[in-house]
Amino acid sequence: MSSTLHEFSNLTQQLRDNLIALERETNRLDLSGLNDREWFEILQRKLIPQLSDHVYLVVAVVGGTNIGKSVIFNHLVNQQNSAISPLASQTRHPVCLVPKNFEQNHNLDKIFQGFEMIPWSSPEDPLKVDKQHLLFWKSSETLASNLLVLDTPDIDSDAEVNWERAERIRQCADVLVTVLTQQKYNDAAVKQFFREAAREDKVVITIFNQCELPDDEVYWPLWLNTFCHETGVRPEFVFIAPNDRQAATSLQLPFYARSFEPTNSQTEPVNTNTAPSDAPCDLMEVLSQLHFGEIKVQTLKGALNYLVEQDTGVPTYLREIKTRSNEFRSASELLSENELAEIENWPAVPNAVIIDAVRKWWQSQREGWSAQVHGFYNTIGSGVLWPLRYIKSLRTEEKRPPMELYREQEWSVVLQTIERIYDRLTLVSELGNELLTNRLKTLLSGTSREQLLKTLHQEHSDLDLTAQLQELINSEMAFFKNESPQYYTFLKQLDRVGAVARPALSVGLFFVGFGAVGDAGTQLVTNTMIQSVVNVAGDVAGGAAATTVGETAVSSTASTGIGYLEAKFRRFHAVFAQRRTEWLANAVREHLLKTLPEELKSAVDLPESEVYLAVQNSVLELKKQLGQLSVIETRT
Repeated sequence: MSSTLHEFSNLTQQLRDNLIALERETNRLDLSGLNDREWFEILQRKLIPQLSDHVYLVVAVVGGTNIGKSVIFNHLVNQQNSAISPLASQTRHPVCLVPKNFEQNHNLDKIFQGFEMIPWSSPEDPLKVDKQHLLFWKSSETLASNLLVLDTPDIDSDAEVNWERAERIRQCADVLVTVLTQQKYNDAAVKQFFREAAREDKVVITIFNQCELPDDEVYWPLWLNTFCHETGVRPEFVFIAPNDRQAATSLQLPFYARSFEPTNSQTEPVNTNTAPSDAPCDLMEVLSQLHFGEIKVQTLKGALNYLVEQDTGVPTYLREIKTRSNEFRSASELLSENELAEIENWPAVPNAVIIDAVRKWWQSQREGWSAQVHGFYNTIGSGVLWPLRYIKSLRTEEKRPPMELYREQEWSVVLQTIERIYDRLTLVSELGNELLTNRLKTLLSGTSREQLLKTLHQEHSDLDLTAQLQELINSEMAFFKNESPQYYTFLKQLDRVGAVARPALSVGLFFVGFGAVGDAGTQLVTNTMIQSVVNVAGDVAGGAAATTVGETAVSSTASTGIGYLEAKFRRFHAVFAQRRTEWLANAVREHLLKTLPEELKSAVDLPESEVYLAVQNSVLELKKQLGQLSVIETRT
């Protein structure tokens, strides 16, 4: 049995660790915590501390208000340790008597988790008003070496903290000395307390106190039968005690043993064979003769069964997680099925800007004499063209930089998109899914929209769009260079040819008025033939008609590559727009949706997570070990 208890100890500690890890993952599911669950409290306060080689019994005197619990406790240990009074003494904190030197070999803080252990000093100690859960303890030389006895607060107290303390003691106890009276046997709070005790398979010794003897000899069996029927409790021993105040205060109260067997009927008389004139019993002697080992195993098994039971234990928690996860799945599907925004009018970067970025990349690829020739003529070309630019500036208003105009267009689309996103989220929040409704209302409340637009505008203003575009062009052209090395070499050779013919071409293009396509025209004059090809491709992508000279250049030098170049040009537009919309999507997620997408996903995936499966496997292993233990007990 020692090795069996040790194995169960390892399994329960492993289960506890897995549960705590799982609880951290379930915070976003809005489930009640582990500490609010009866089975987890039993795991913490009963199984973890008491599954060991050291067998000892925790005996607690429990019952309702003003029924003589403290009287019974004092008689049980034959000491005046708890205050007694004709009025309700209002025991607020447990009192525990422990065997001599017990605390030297056992950790009382571990046995009575959730209590602050304080050495007992007087019978008034448990009457103190204190928000902390205190437990007053005292050594006793008369107790058996492995027996702890407690007096407890009322289990039906108006003060919630009192019955909370009584429940904590019940969870860690092995034997409950149940004190009942005619007034309290059918009390709702009392019955609820003992229903839990029955589920946990506690050993119950019942004392029917304050009986008017001999008149109540006929009635107490009926009262006790009702109590058993309502709670599921089956007492191991039954005693009755007379209503004798003087005997109670002087530790002279007699306890008479009675035989009792509950019946299915709550009204059928229960015959007792023992006359009230029998000699009274010594309660402590009765306790000392209990089979401690068997009782300990029984209560530990009861706690383990409660822990793994489908309707009371860990499986209920796992089912809650699955159910809640499915609710999050519904919320996630509802959110994903309602696209937040459709952006059909995202602005295109001006072709001239893309062409300029391609030219900058190409210039960085030139080497040797070709780079020197192009650099020389680019300088001359820029000098020749400055009068034309000057005259043009006098005739027309100064144009704003293309990327500045693009930035304004893009921000206008961002504003429209944010409006659509808020409208769509508001609609989704009204579709009846409670999870989404609560979360989205929080996200959309107050000055959420104003703050979001302010943040986005600041981020948008700080972006270097030109640098982003150049980075994209560089990446795409580098990929193009590696993807088609033969085509790249051909274009490079063509560029060298263009360098040789550059003076005549540049002048000729300029004088025949080639600059008919806006700013790109003036740029063309100072660049090579291959860049004219790129320019023409840009005009095609932008929907403009190519010039005659440009078409001639394409058809005569690179007719096999124009489709490829046009596709590349379209890709520049598409990829840049994709990156810009990705920026907006990420910004909306970070500043508006925040952690909602991650919460939904992790909640949906939780039942398949490693930590969930670890808890599930721990429960299955405990069930398996309990089944094997039952087989061994049956054989023996």
